[in-house]
Amino acid sequence: MALLLKCLRFFFVAGFCVRLYQAHDFLGRCSCHNTIKFIKGNMSDFQVLEKRPGCDKTELIVTMNGANNTSEQICMNTEGKMAKAFFRCWERINKDKDRKMECIERKRKAA
Repeated sequence: MALLLKCLRFFFVAGFCVRLYQAHDFLGRCSCHNTIKFIKGNMSDFQVLEKRPGCDKTELIVTMNGANNTSEQICMNTEGKMAKAFFRCWERINKDKDRKMECIERKRKAA
């Protein structure tokens, strides 16, 4: 009887751990499902999301200013020429969030 209780307790704990692990993967999933290669317009910010649990790719999310002071976040295709230029700039500024505008200004001058 004691062996049966120990086995049941083991399976209960194992099942709980599996559920917890699956929930962790759900929370860390990728943010970008649809991407575009090129962006035209007034960019105000960008985010580089490194590989993380639940998402095995690096993502680039650009914030665009629209009409009437609206903003829109757009995911860029990381294989595109523009995204690669952002990644090079991001590495060059040592991933310093305070210097992100340097990369945005560089994009504006190139356009």
